[in-house]
Amino acid sequence: MVVGHCPDRPIIRTIGRAARVVILGHALIDEDAVLAYAMSIDSPARWRVVLDAVDGSFHSIVEVNGDIHVNGAAYGSRGLYRSRVDGIDITADTVHALRHLVGGKLDAGVLAAHLLEPVPHHLAQRPLLEGIEPLAPGTGLVLTPNGASRPVRHARRTVVQDLEAGAHDVRSRLSAAVNARTAAGGTVTSELSGGYDSTAISFLAARGPAEITLLTARGRDSANEDLEWALLAARHLPHVRHTILPDTELPFTYAGLGDGPTWLNEPSPLIVGRSRVGALAALAATFGSTVHLTGHGGDHLFTGLPALYRDLLWHRPLTAWRGLRSFGALGGWRSRDLLYGAVESADFRSWWTRNSTPITGVPERRKPMLGWALVPSIPAWATESAKSAVHEGISWMATTTEPLAPARGRHVELESVVEGARTVAVLNRISLASGGPPLSAPYFDDGVISAALSVAVPHRVSAWTYKPLLRAAVSGIVPDEVLRRQTKDSGSRDVELGLRQHRDELVALWEGSKLGDLGLIDSERLKRLCANPSSFELEDGTMFSTIACELWLRDLERDFLEPHHTGARNG
Repeated sequence: MVVGHCPDRPIIRTIGRAARVVILGHALIDEDAVLAYAMSIDSPARWRVVLDAVDGSFHSIVEVNGDIHVNGAAYGSRGLYRSRVDGIDITADTVHALRHLVGGKLDAGVLAAHLLEPVPHHLAQRPLLEGIEPLAPGTGLVLTPNGASRPVRHARRTVVQDLEAGAHDVRSRLSAAVNARTAAGGTVTSELSGGYDSTAISFLAARGPAEITLLTARGRDSANEDLEWALLAARHLPHVRHTILPDTELPFTYAGLGDGPTWLNEPSPLIVGRSRVGALAALAATFGSTVHLTGHGGDHLFTGLPALYRDLLWHRPLTAWRGLRSFGALGGWRSRDLLYGAVESADFRSWWTRNSTPITGVPERRKPMLGWALVPSIPAWATESAKSAVHEGISWMATTTEPLAPARGRHVELESVVEGARTVAVLNRISLASGGPPLSAPYFDDGVISAALSVAVPHRVSAWTYKPLLRAAVSGIVPDEVLRRQTKDSGSRDVELGLRQHRDELVALWEGSKLGDLGLIDSERLKRLCANPSSFELEDGTMFSTIACELWLRDLERDFLEPHHTGARNG
């Protein structure tokens, strides 16, 4: 039985002689095709082949021969959680729906790891609530008639392509991913920030049957070039409506933190920008948008990480060293640090054993990023209890887990992509909580990710060429004039202004802090720092993860089934 309230996604459901099928989400396949498969395919393996070939982002539920096969997305954008209720295993995409059924006592030690920046992948995967287990990305669940279940891991493809073949593949899969959202017609909004990523999505969306409205938020920083590039792109789409949200209507970072629940599955630093996401979502709603497209994910797939060149050292040493030296020059890395990072040979477990104590405060930014991860930092206001729990968690990870890939650079890349893909659900829930349409990120579709990561490192990772693979993929769709951009604005000015604008709200947030009650933060110290927004301890958004944990805890105390929140829940 499938039970849920899913106003934020299309649903296909059909019953055939061989299978019963439900697809929840954007899938580039029609009901007639699903019915034809359901009439003839009674093999789980063959269903896996069929579903892997469908472009889009969706959960699938297929009952074959009495077993129910439930799958999300291979890279994490559509997650699954498992619980056991009255002797029967159940699964959902929403932690809060399961908690309503099983209770789920909080594990404060696991929560402490979410104070880190960044949170290591394996710690992010640990259950925050007792009895509610997150399934690893790429893992489906088979529910059997006797009420038991078993996880099933699905392998990813590992082909390697050159730039020409890879760009063709990315172009095909990205076009199909956007088409999965626009093929039904109606009104679709698309964020046009002025950056490469959202611009490519906007041009692809404009080629489909839906009526497209482009939305651009004007930034406050006078040096910000985003609006200029967005206007240039829009001039090449004269048949498409373009609306600009004035900076006077764009909330600062930290605005609206107490505006009600978002029902996030886990703490997310993106919550500090909820009002900014919500402002565009509310604007999208005024046009009757059925889905709002975002370019989130383009950085994860196409910017490229220097650690990938480290993987080539023993196979293509000259290529690897040239790539590493280029990133070293760009990042201002010292030569001895670069050389040490290139040849240092610690495996995943020994590296984390050596780095089991996180950095306190703002981390060093000018060291080579060539380890198995960025050494995470913990905020200065974290208590000794929190630091002890984090040390224990990292030690557990170092002794019991395995990397996402044998090669260091590939592991780092996959961790970045998987953790980024998990934020799609966060952005969607923030949009829905703001009264906006569902928010969707085509770059994080499995097919797009697989296509991008299949391209050989030297063809897609460069210190001096901005996103060469994406540029090649959308050349001829996005005009060359628009593709000349080689920069990206950070939006740091709005973060700085937000600290000052919302100082009093931030101070009040730590009154009666749930994290303080758990003994994980020194809330009095944090209040003092927030009262003085120029404090260096608050640089670079170091408070984001702490706010994320605090607001997530407050949502736990709310009734998930309150009538006025029914529009935001999914099962």
